[in-house]
Amino acid sequence: MCGRYTIRRLDGVRAYLDNLTPMFEEFSELRPRYNVAPSQHVPIIRMSHDGHVKATIATWGLIPCWAKEVPKSKPINCRCETVATSGMFRQPFAKRRCLMPADGFYEWQGAKPPKQPFFIHKIDDEPFCFAGIWERWKAPDADEPIETCSLITTTPNAVMKPIHNRMPVILHKKDLARWLDPKTTPDEAMEMLKPYDGPLEAYPVSTLVNKPANDKPELVKREE
Repeated sequence: MCGRYTIRRLDGVRAYLDNLTPMFEEFSELRPRYNVAPSQHVPIIRMSHDGHVKATIATWGLIPCWAKEVPKSKPINCRCETVATSGMFRQPFAKRRCLMPADGFYEWQGAKPPKQPFFIHKIDDEPFCFAGIWERWKAPDADEPIETCSLITTTPNAVMKPIHNRMPVILHKKDLARWLDPKTTPDEAMEMLKPYDGPLEAYPVSTLVNKPANDKPELVKREE
């Protein structure tokens, strides 16, 4: 499960994605985010209908394109073990993969409340991208469709294992273009859905992160 993440340094994310897409000006009005939460609008990178890489905004929580109405459950995560076979995720995994830029995420440790939140990021604090899928859905009475997304989770690496039994798939930079490429088959994409093997750091933070309304730099401060 991954239910919160950060996009703190937008210039860093722009630089990280510069070779992938020149269209990052779509995000020019975004502000630094310290507590991105489900149902909020988030930046994604995806392929456009004409085969170009596009930066756009989607709602975090997937609505299948075939849904007749907004479902009660809008998954923010999908498991790598079933993403290629599930009726909800199979088609977007094959045809509508996306990148979800970030520079950190939160996870909670403990079986019962009060759970301890942890902040996880690369040791060098470089941005990265989650592996995601996206959908376009149009309500019967709406003029325009909406785009939604979900990130893919996998088993934990050594850093995450003491905290939680799942972690988001963090793609290596060399794999970003290949993840988006429609010529990449589901089997080839599946090979990228592994626990991250780069250097990560996890440390405890304040329970202020529990409330989505709290969105400030103090959330990533290490708790002693």
